[in-house]
Amino acid sequence: MPAPKGDPCYIKDKDKYFMKVAHTIALASSHPLVPGGCILVRDREIIGDGRSILADSKVEIDCITYAIATCAKRGTPTTGAVIYSTRYPFSASVFQAHLMGIRRFVVAAHEWEPYYKDEFRRAARLARELSIAIEPLFDDVDQRFTENPHELDEFDPKDKTDLDND
Repeated sequence: MPAPKGDPCYIKDKDKYFMKVAHTIALASSHPLVPGGCILVRDREIIGDGRSILADSKVEIDCITYAIATCAKRGTPTTGAVIYSTRYPFSASVFQAHLMGIRRFVVAAHEWEPYYKDEFRRAARLARELSIAIEPLFDDVDQRFTENPHELDEFDPKDKTDLDND
C-alpha cells in the first residue's frame, strides 16, 4: 500500500518496523540468558526504550519496566502508547502499564522461558482482568495463506470492477 497523500510519516507495517527496533535494542541487553528489548510508541513516535539488565547482585530488571521508567524520567505521557517487546511481560510490568494508561502489548512470538512460565501466566491473567491486550507478532509468514491454491471460477472477481457493492 502506498503512503497516504500528505502523510510523510506513514509506516507501511508499523508492528514489524517497531519490533525490529526492539530487537536492535535487545542487542545492548546485559542479561546473558534472555536478552530483551522494548520500546514505547505513541503516534508513530518512539517515546521510550528499555533493555533487560541482570545486575551483579543477580537482580533482574525487565526491559518493559525499564522502558516505562525512561518515559516517567523524561516526563513523557504514555496514555494510549503501545509497547513493543521481544520478551513476554512480567505481572509487575502489566500493572505498571495499566497505571500509565497503556492498553496494548505487542510481543515477539517465541517459546516461553521455562523458568518464568508461571510468572507469564500470572501476567496474562492480570492483563485480562485489566483489559490489556497482549498480542504475539510472528516473524515468518504462514505459507499456507500466501496464495489461493484453488482455481478461479466464473463467480470469482477478476479485478476491482467486478466486485459487487453489496
